[in-house]
Amino acid sequence: MKKGEVLQLKIEDLAYGGRGIARREGKVIFVRGGLPGDLVEARIVKVKSSYSEAQVLMLLQPSPQRIAPACPHFTVCGGCKLQDLDYAIQLSYKEKQVKTHLQRIGGFLDPPVQEIKGSERTFFYRNKMEFTFSTQDGQPILGLHKSGSFSQVLDLKRCLLQSELSNEIIALVRGFVRRRGISVYDLKGHRGLLRFLTIREGKRTGEVMVSLVTSDERFLEMSELAQTLAGEFPQIASIFQIVNPQKASIASGKAKLFWGKPAITEKIDGYNFSISPNSFFQTNSYQAERLYQLVRDLSHLEGTESVLDLYSGTGSIGIFLAKSARKVTGIESQEEAVIDARRNAELNGISNCRFIQGEVRNILPQMEVEPDLVVLDPPRAGMHPKALRALLEVSPPRMIYVSCNPTTLARDLADISGQGYELREVHPLDMFPHTPHIESVALLEKR
Repeated sequence: MKKGEVLQLKIEDLAYGGRGIARREGKVIFVRGGLPGDLVEARIVKVKSSYSEAQVLMLLQPSPQRIAPACPHFTVCGGCKLQDLDYAIQLSYKEKQVKTHLQRIGGFLDPPVQEIKGSERTFFYRNKMEFTFSTQDGQPILGLHKSGSFSQVLDLKRCLLQSELSNEIIALVRGFVRRRGISVYDLKGHRGLLRFLTIREGKRTGEVMVSLVTSDERFLEMSELAQTLAGEFPQIASIFQIVNPQKASIASGKAKLFWGKPAITEKIDGYNFSISPNSFFQTNSYQAERLYQLVRDLSHLEGTESVLDLYSGTGSIGIFLAKSARKVTGIESQEEAVIDARRNAELNGISNCRFIQGEVRNILPQMEVEPDLVVLDPPRAGMHPKALRALLEVSPPRMIYVSCNPTTLARDLADISGQGYELREVHPLDMFPHTPHIESVALLEKR
């Protein structure tokens, strides 16, 4: 098998990440654009000792599981890679992938993976999205990154992930920028002003936050744009300018309020949550409600327990558990998120929660705690080795691990189970329909 070689391949399975799996002469080939059941003509684009990668050139015989994608940008956009696969089939493969990772990476022979919880809404479910400014034929454009590219942006006409309102906001901002001739940021030359447009929505409250991310504080037209947006869309409750002068392509930085209030509110299962521009919040409010309810159900709290909430974010999980526990202590590294968490506890009349700012790996070893339950929701990279060691030193009788990455989940669960814990249940949830991402909740108990 050589790079550039064209082969006829039958797609047999779906890998985590959304690529099809084919086999030739005992070697695995990951096929971009291939779905299980497809017969394709594909070109080899990468050859490794243990696997190869290929790109579909022609669909010779489509899989019976294929459907027509709803999005007009499907073939170009880098998101929603599974939109042409029937949703029920998407769920079955995601559930299978969680189990496979636990077997192959975690070493669990028969992992207790439960039936995946699908999303009732498969479109217009996101409460936050970031859109990138770029140029095309000398004109400013605003949209999402093209598939496989960090520098190329498609000029978005309509996205089916957030809301129709967000599409209207994008169109207004793009038109304003073009009429005023405002410069946009060039990733290669590191020149220009406008970098990102971020839209956050309270799906249950209807409140909207709009943030313009710029490379410099001097945005002379910001006040005019804010007034235009607020006048056109009464749903907008907050408008910010966020300044990021660094070369790193991230949509966060120093936030300046230009219009409205400093945070919007989202309501989940009767609780109110305050969300500021740079803070983390689960981006699917509907499935987040099911996620938090699941964590609460698995915790089996009776009102006397002490709970430790690691990577606590804006305090949502801790607040959900607080009324059933004696006390909850959260640890979170991001200052804004901790401020939001404290505000959220106050908003909901919760007095038995406290939130500490700092890295888990630094704070936890200094604490003298004997929690009855530890809930942890680390970033995609999983637990830092020092944080994991500190957690095992605490040695709680029960843990609930919330993960957005089955690879690092399997790795960490293997380490934890090797220190005297039994993996009791794993519940996959589909937080992001039509994408390869998978959320999971795992319950561990000390043997």
